[in-house]
Amino acid sequence: MTKEKVTLDKIASKLGITKVTVSKALKNQPGVSEALKKQIIELSNQMGYVTRKEKPIQTVYKLGLIVPKRFFLEIDDFYTKIFYYLNRECALLNYTLNLYILEPKEEDALNYPLSFTQDQSELSGLFIAGEIKSDYLKLLLNLPIPIVAIDFYKNNLRLDYIVSDNYRMGYFTTNYLVEKGHHTIGFVGNPNYTSSVMDRYCGYFRALTQHGLEIRKEWHIVNNDESGKYHFDFSLPDQLPSAFVCYCDMAAHILLSKLQINGVRVPEDVSLISFDNTEISQTMVPALTTMHIDRFEFAEKALKRMQWRLQHPDEEAQFVYVNSKLIERDSVKPLSDSPPLIPDPDYAVGDR
Repeated sequence: MTKEKVTLDKIASKLGITKVTVSKALKNQPGVSEALKKQIIELSNQMGYVTRKEKPIQTVYKLGLIVPKRFFLEIDDFYTKIFYYLNRECALLNYTLNLYILEPKEEDALNYPLSFTQDQSELSGLFIAGEIKSDYLKLLLNLPIPIVAIDFYKNNLRLDYIVSDNYRMGYFTTNYLVEKGHHTIGFVGNPNYTSSVMDRYCGYFRALTQHGLEIRKEWHIVNNDESGKYHFDFSLPDQLPSAFVCYCDMAAHILLSKLQINGVRVPEDVSLISFDNTEISQTMVPALTTMHIDRFEFAEKALKRMQWRLQHPDEEAQFVYVNSKLIERDSVKPLSDSPPLIPDPDYAVGDR
């Protein structure tokens, strides 16, 4: 026979008091005399009342994400995907995430976006995705809230950075081309544009230097401006290298179009390798060999770091790395004179 459930109403009815009074007594809240409280507790024990455990109160945070406009472009989904995943993970925790697009004129004048000015007093923490100027980052660091930077870093400013190992990837992609028999390799991208491009270029430079291969100025192409917009206002070298390392998929896409317009075939005449594994890398013809950088992992690690930082505001800042792996498609042609290479143990192939 099933035992009848003991409720607050039944205890209250036995004593001729209200349910609210019983609840206050069992929770040890004010408003009930000590004598009555003792009577209620004794009766509840006799009747076998089981106190319901209160659910722990969950801290709900309101967070912000600032992205410079030059990185939040319709033609490149790298940062939009990071925002999508970050917003989704915040929603699962009942956190609020507000997006603020930073206009170039606001960044230059050290002004906050209007909506950010209105919201900043309510924010518990701030993410920054995409490299911003040092002076603007210093402005944001004056805010009394933790900041987590995504996909860039500044050597002179201490805060939590979530980054991919761009130096290692730059080395690996270049070494991959050398292993495929390519001995003349160019680079597409402005190393001064972001820390990511600089590190990829330095990795490229090390790989070529290590293998004793030529680095020629005319094989270095820049096909975007400081605003992030890509263009065709660049010249192809008279003597093309056999391959290019492109700093991102969109830069590779623009170069591919320029090559095809000039009758150069990819990969038959020139091979291309890139970074990010965005949607365009799969729709290009030929499909692009590229380094996959996990944007969900960017979002996940950024949010975990923010949660940790909110609880440990005085702990040392850290670099947190996300994984990467090569996605081989159709844009790299192996050359027949490929020599065997001894891999550098410090820059081994594989996920990080």
